Amino acid sequence: MTMRSGANRQWRVGRPNDDTAGGMALVRGHFERGEGDIPEVAEGKFLVRAEYFSPDAMNHAWVRGMPGKFDPLAPGSVMRGGIAGTVEESRHPDWPEGTRVTGFLDWADYSLSDGTDHMGVPLQRIPDDAAMASGLVTLGMSGVCAWLGLAHFTRPRPGDTVLISGASGAIGSVAGQLVPLFGARPVGIAGGPEKCAAALASGFDAMVDYKAPDLAGQIADACPDGVDVFFDNVGGELLDAALVNMRHGGQVLICGGTAHYGARPTPIYNHIHMAMRSLTMRGFFYFDHVDLWDEGRRRLAQWLREGRIREWLDVSDGFDAVPDAALAGFRGGVKGRKLVKIA
Repeated sequence: MTMRSGANRQWRVGRPNDDTAGGMALVRGHFERGEGDIPEVAEGKFLVRAEYFSPDAMNHAWVRGMPGKFDPLAPGSVMRGGIAGTVEESRHPDWPEGTRVTGFLDWADYSLSDGTDHMGVPLQRIPDDAAMASGLVTLGMSGVCAWLGLAHFTRPRPGDTVLISGASGAIGSVAGQLVPLFGARPVGIAGGPEKCAAALASGFDAMVDYKAPDLAGQIADACPDGVDVFFDNVGGELLDAALVNMRHGGQVLICGGTAHYGARPTPIYNHIHMAMRSLTMRGFFYFDHVDLWDEGRRRLAQWLREGRIREWLDVSDGFDAVPDAALAGFRGGVKGRKLVKIA
């Protein structure tokens, strides 16, 4: 591949992960701003110009590495993450210029692709009637994870109580709006009165503030008949408190574990309730279910058009906003889906 001259702003890995912060957390020193050339487009390739970056746990995983899933990026490498953008130049018959796409590419103004992203899965097209940002929110990993967790792995029944941790975050804020579509009752967990109030306004029936005292007692008050499904995006003490409030035969779904990205894993003390209450616990990895993405995106797009889902966005502006935005999600500083508009 040849290169042609031009400014291509990039965020690179500034240093190796030394685990000084514990867990998977990034720190500011991991971010290094640089510039490269804009790639020349060879036959079978196309050039995507990014408009949005999507800071999330994937960025942390790529820098730190995750055994069996991600090799850590070497210092100096261009960071990788979710992007939404437009095909600006193409020599690929299936990806014409002007196509709006989303996937995991370089955190740079321009990325080269052959139709697959850095996870080895197909890029996704953003529908013409959807906003560009929606490709990273409702129609992206956040929305599809929420849909997968409810439609395929727990299937709440009418009248069930579904407790969702990370209720003000990317996946939880969508899941909370999907639960009533199954006839179930959504109860959320978030940190602080402001986030809890915003989650209530977005459609949750009741909220639990994990920063307030007696987390398990708060869950009991919000779910007096017990929890049928716990949709967990956090882990740690939130999972421990939920276990003592599960109904007999309830389900625990592990979608994420943000409590463990910035700290050492928290022990789970209440696991005996898994046995005493005949609970089931399972997890799922988004990229293991590519065959279901199209179905989820179709359904989510329909609900978005009908106004049954509203997007709760927290958007930072400017290329230089990337480090603060990427770190904010693990410091409790995000309400809704965090994006950075770089274009």
